[in-house]
Order: sequence, then C-alpha cells, then structure tokens
Amino acid sequence: MELNILVAGVGGQGNLFASSILAEYLLQKGYKVLAVETIGAAQRGGSVVSHLRISDAEIYSPLIPAGKVDILMGFEASEMLRNFELLAPDGIYLLNDYKEPTVLCNMEMDTYPSDEEIRAALKKSGKKGYTIKATERARQIGGSLLTNVVMVGALCQISPLFISQEVKQVLAGKSPVKVKEQNLQAFDAGGSLIQEAVRKS
Repeated sequence: MELNILVAGVGGQGNLFASSILAEYLLQKGYKVLAVETIGAAQRGGSVVSHLRISDAEIYSPLIPAGKVDILMGFEASEMLRNFELLAPDGIYLLNDYKEPTVLCNMEMDTYPSDEEIRAALKKSGKKGYTIKATERARQIGGSLLTNVVMVGALCQISPLFISQEVKQVLAGKSPVKVKEQNLQAFDAGGSLIQEAVRKS
C-alpha cells in the first residue's frame, strides 16, 4: 500500500498542523510515514507545500515524484493549480474555494488566475475532485485559522485510509485547550461539506 498526499497553500493557513495530524494518525496505525515541507519566499504569505508519503513498506524519499500525488489538497486555489501537474492520472483533488494571493502576487511579480481560468484548468484536466468553501465555513465557526481542520475533516471522507473518529481523537489530543472545541466543530464541518459536494457531483 502506498498513498501520497500533497497539501498546497500559503503561509499562515496551517498546512503544517494539518500534516502533523494526519502523520500522527498514520503512525499510530502502524504505517511508515515521511513528511516534508517546502516554504516559499515568506513564511506568512509565501507558498507552502507539504509532502506526506504513506506506505506499509520502506520509503526512501520524502518528496513525492511528479505524477505520483494521489490526493492534492489545495488550501488556496492558485497554489493548488501551481502543483496540479504532480497529480497522478487517477488522483483526486480537494480544493478550498478561497483566494489568498501570495507575496509575489502582491508585489506584482506573479499573476493571480481569474475564476474563469481556475474553472477552465480544472475542467481541462479531467481530474476527479471536489471543491468546498472551507474558509467560509471556518469563519462561521470561529475564524479562518480553522480552515486547515475543515480540510482535514473533508479529506477523511474521501479516503478510506482515514477513519474519521480516530483522526478526530488525534486532533483532540493535539489541540490547545482554548481552541479544542472549535477544532472539533471544524473537523465535523469538513465532513459535512464534502458529503454535500459528493451528492452534487
């Protein structure tokens, strides 16, 4: 068994916390896990990509080769598109319908794609995937910083490797007391959002 997950977003969106939740759960299940992050020009506002490789055999590189990503989680639209070529032919994407231009876009050194360009790119790819409003839902619960947990909750509904209640227990254990209840609400919200997206697909 091998599963490769790539989390693409910008600094400040909580990629690393999301990856740590998934990695700890998988280690508890007895899998071999390698995880690494690549961070762009600025930790907050720069591109952040997390590679998470899971297997029941030895893994020799933490970086996922091009065309081998099984699940691409896009915390932010342009960053997901930037890494879309890494998705396997039968891979699945999970996109947060949210835009947060990187530092380079704000400095006019990069161009942010329009809604039409994003939709066209997804359609042209022919890849299976789901788009949810994770940040919008996170703000309803307590703030945009909960987006990462909403996305983790959604992921658990599209991969049989993750048992939602068990991942939720890991989340509870790693959450600071003051945000624990909000994190658990955000996790459940992610599951509900993806279930709704699946029904509409």
